[in-house]
Amino acid sequence: MNLLLGAVRRLREAGGKFWADVLVLGLAAAAATVAALWMGSTTPVRFVENLTSDLRIATAAPAVQSKFVIIKIDDDALNAMSESSPCKCLSPIDKAWLGDLIATLDSKGIKAVAVDYLLDTWSSPEEFADFQARIEPVKAPIVAAVDPQRTPGVDFPVAKKLVYADARALIGVDYDDVIRRYDPLPGKVPALATATGMVAEGYKPTKREFEIRYRRADPSVKAENTGAIAPSYSAAFVAFLPDAFFKDKIAFIGRVTRSATADATTLKDDMHTTPMRFMAGHYDGTPGVEVHVHALSQMLAGDRIKRPGIVLSALLVFATAVGGALLGRSTQRWLISIAILLVSIGVYGVGSWLAYQQLAWMAPMTTPAIGFGLSFFLMSRLAAAELQTQRAFYSSTLERYLAPQVIDRMVDGQEEVKIGAEEREITVMISDLENFSNLVASLPLETFEGVINEYFDGVIDILWKHEAMIDKMTGDGIIAIFGAPVPSTDHADRAIACAREIDLYALDIRKKMIERGINFGYTRMGLSSGIGLVGNFGGERRFNYTAYGEVVVIAARLEAANKTFGTRILFSADTLKLAKVTVPIEAVGEIDLKGVPVPIPAYTTPTDAAV
Repeated sequence: MNLLLGAVRRLREAGGKFWADVLVLGLAAAAATVAALWMGSTTPVRFVENLTSDLRIATAAPAVQSKFVIIKIDDDALNAMSESSPCKCLSPIDKAWLGDLIATLDSKGIKAVAVDYLLDTWSSPEEFADFQARIEPVKAPIVAAVDPQRTPGVDFPVAKKLVYADARALIGVDYDDVIRRYDPLPGKVPALATATGMVAEGYKPTKREFEIRYRRADPSVKAENTGAIAPSYSAAFVAFLPDAFFKDKIAFIGRVTRSATADATTLKDDMHTTPMRFMAGHYDGTPGVEVHVHALSQMLAGDRIKRPGIVLSALLVFATAVGGALLGRSTQRWLISIAILLVSIGVYGVGSWLAYQQLAWMAPMTTPAIGFGLSFFLMSRLAAAELQTQRAFYSSTLERYLAPQVIDRMVDGQEEVKIGAEEREITVMISDLENFSNLVASLPLETFEGVINEYFDGVIDILWKHEAMIDKMTGDGIIAIFGAPVPSTDHADRAIACAREIDLYALDIRKKMIERGINFGYTRMGLSSGIGLVGNFGGERRFNYTAYGEVVVIAARLEAANKTFGTRILFSADTLKLAKVTVPIEAVGEIDLKGVPVPIPAYTTPTDAAV
């Protein structure tokens, strides 16, 4: 980080602060983009990306067209088939029973029939001939799946009424094998949904596989059909249902093993993991026949899930990384930074959800979030390091005037410091060392330097302890302000407490100096409270933060009046009025002060006896 700060400093010196900051921000965003795109190729990130995509597909799914009906080969249908077949078999599907089912659907006005069973295996020529005879009167086109490895007319006889479709179509994506894509033309013949769309709706297929935009469940389905894309009826009861349920609909016949109860013992056949696994009715998988209906519904609607290419994805990640870098430049606390990060990612997530719902546009989620987070972290750490450097600089500069704890609050943003002059209620304390000129004249330079430095070190420590601002040091005296530059409501209390502590310290050091043979005088202090004009005064080349007003004049005059009254601390009635101290207070009387138009009531606070 120190190397980075040094590079930033050199850039600012070379090209100016604005362009240097722009360059640093751009480099940070670019670095975060590269890192995010690389991480996007790793398995954990791909897993999260797939998860976010599947959630959007499931929760922002469009409505299905009301063109379909699903004929379930469920337990009831299998029982009915077993009862009607000579062998009482459950597998393979009984062709005579299936032929009658197709004929029944045709009699009810069905538009087309898609059979999600392989009709390329026949037990005998008689079985095939019987099936042909049963479907001969059917007017609706019939599409049946066949094994693409078997050749029609060679490996199995061809039924004139059947349109054959490739059994392959459902494509598992990535390592998790979730069915997210559909191949409309996996071989020489179209897939089941494709062929059905061609014969029923005149659909013109494309050769390119596509990502399935799964549809919402039909709002009319319930109970064991919960989650189904279309009204679903057991094949065992088709003959008894009203014709209106089937008229002009495209019927898909397939195995459906959704259970009416959670503890059902029915084996889950032909169930696939899909993005709909988050929705009711799909927790244990989605029936394969329904996946074909989802694909056909999408084909007929003409919509596609649109994903940005590599270049657009990189630009999107870079844009979010720039946003993260900009937000990271603000020097917030960690909790606020984390909140900003989470809210920003949440806003992006809501936007991407709406983009999919309204436009079928599947924006990447993980790489932009990673890019945002990395650039946010990088720039926030850089800003924090710069702030730390500035803090050290400010502290080293301000500590000559302010208490360290005040500096800490100012740098941390806990205290507001206004630039410029303003009227403010303050307490001014002015101190002076008695017989200072004689002290200077009577001591060798080296001795005087040690004595005066020892004295001021102690006084300054006490001033800082009570959060005073040192305005000026005038040889033997100090002008200190309480309540500026950081406002405070207890400035008068702080000033009185500070004066008492300085007085005790000054008495102690005076005693020690006299024991060393040094004629060290008393420290006298004057305190006054009131409205003063405080701020930066001076010219463009040099200015000083100080205070002006009668409050300063009264403090100076009270300091000088100590000599007349034999006191070491004098403060005005205004200071006493503002203070809530419980220390001993003694009235001195009203004092006429030079430059002050009316007498000032003065008070003192006794400490230990004078030495």
